[in-house]
Amino acid sequence: MRTTMLSLARTLSRSVRLPEPIYEFGARRVPGQEHRGDVRSFFRDRRFIGTDVEPGEGVDAVLDLHRLGLDDGSIGTALVFDTIEHVRDPWRALAEIHRCLVPGGLLVITSVMYFPVHAYPDDYWRFTASGFSILLEPFHRIAVRAYGLEKLPHTVVGVASKGPIEPTLERAIIVALDAWGAHGARTWKEVAMALAPPVVLIPAYDAFMWGLRKLRSLRKGDAEQPDQ
Repeated sequence: MRTTMLSLARTLSRSVRLPEPIYEFGARRVPGQEHRGDVRSFFRDRRFIGTDVEPGEGVDAVLDLHRLGLDDGSIGTALVFDTIEHVRDPWRALAEIHRCLVPGGLLVITSVMYFPVHAYPDDYWRFTASGFSILLEPFHRIAVRAYGLEKLPHTVVGVASKGPIEPTLERAIIVALDAWGAHGARTWKEVAMALAPPVVLIPAYDAFMWGLRKLRSLRKGDAEQPDQ
């Protein structure tokens, strides 16, 4: 989970009363990123269900976005942070979410655009803001934004609902998104991606991921050492 996405979750939790139950799709804590916190921590007073296609830390229910197996109208808010690029058929996934949302239920979806390939468990897509607008055609679109360089954004965000919602709520969501865009949508990593050429960025990213795997292996070895 990117730090910027955690910042977006925090901003929304403080600004908008999201409908319950809140489902996070792609909630599994990737090994090596446990120190970054999780989306759940911003919604402790709400009914929150973390889901993923694989079991793991942060996962309450193993669900496949292609076939959710949930009742119609059973989701208040669907949070899909940096997950849709890992879904083989995103149109089918969005149709499933639409089916499962309550009338007036919300969808918050984000994805990377200018970002190295990262397989969790695979990596299929990169979306522009126009691509998100097409994905969200079955919904009432509240906002679709791109962040970063105008011609090469690092992140695309979409917020939509199942049918129209109260104008005051819609406005509050837009204000929260604008606030995040002004203060929380960029960290030093996004700046480095904009400045570093790919010939430098990709080896640096590979080295960083190697370091995470090495650290995880060392920690696992320490945990498995018997007491002396």
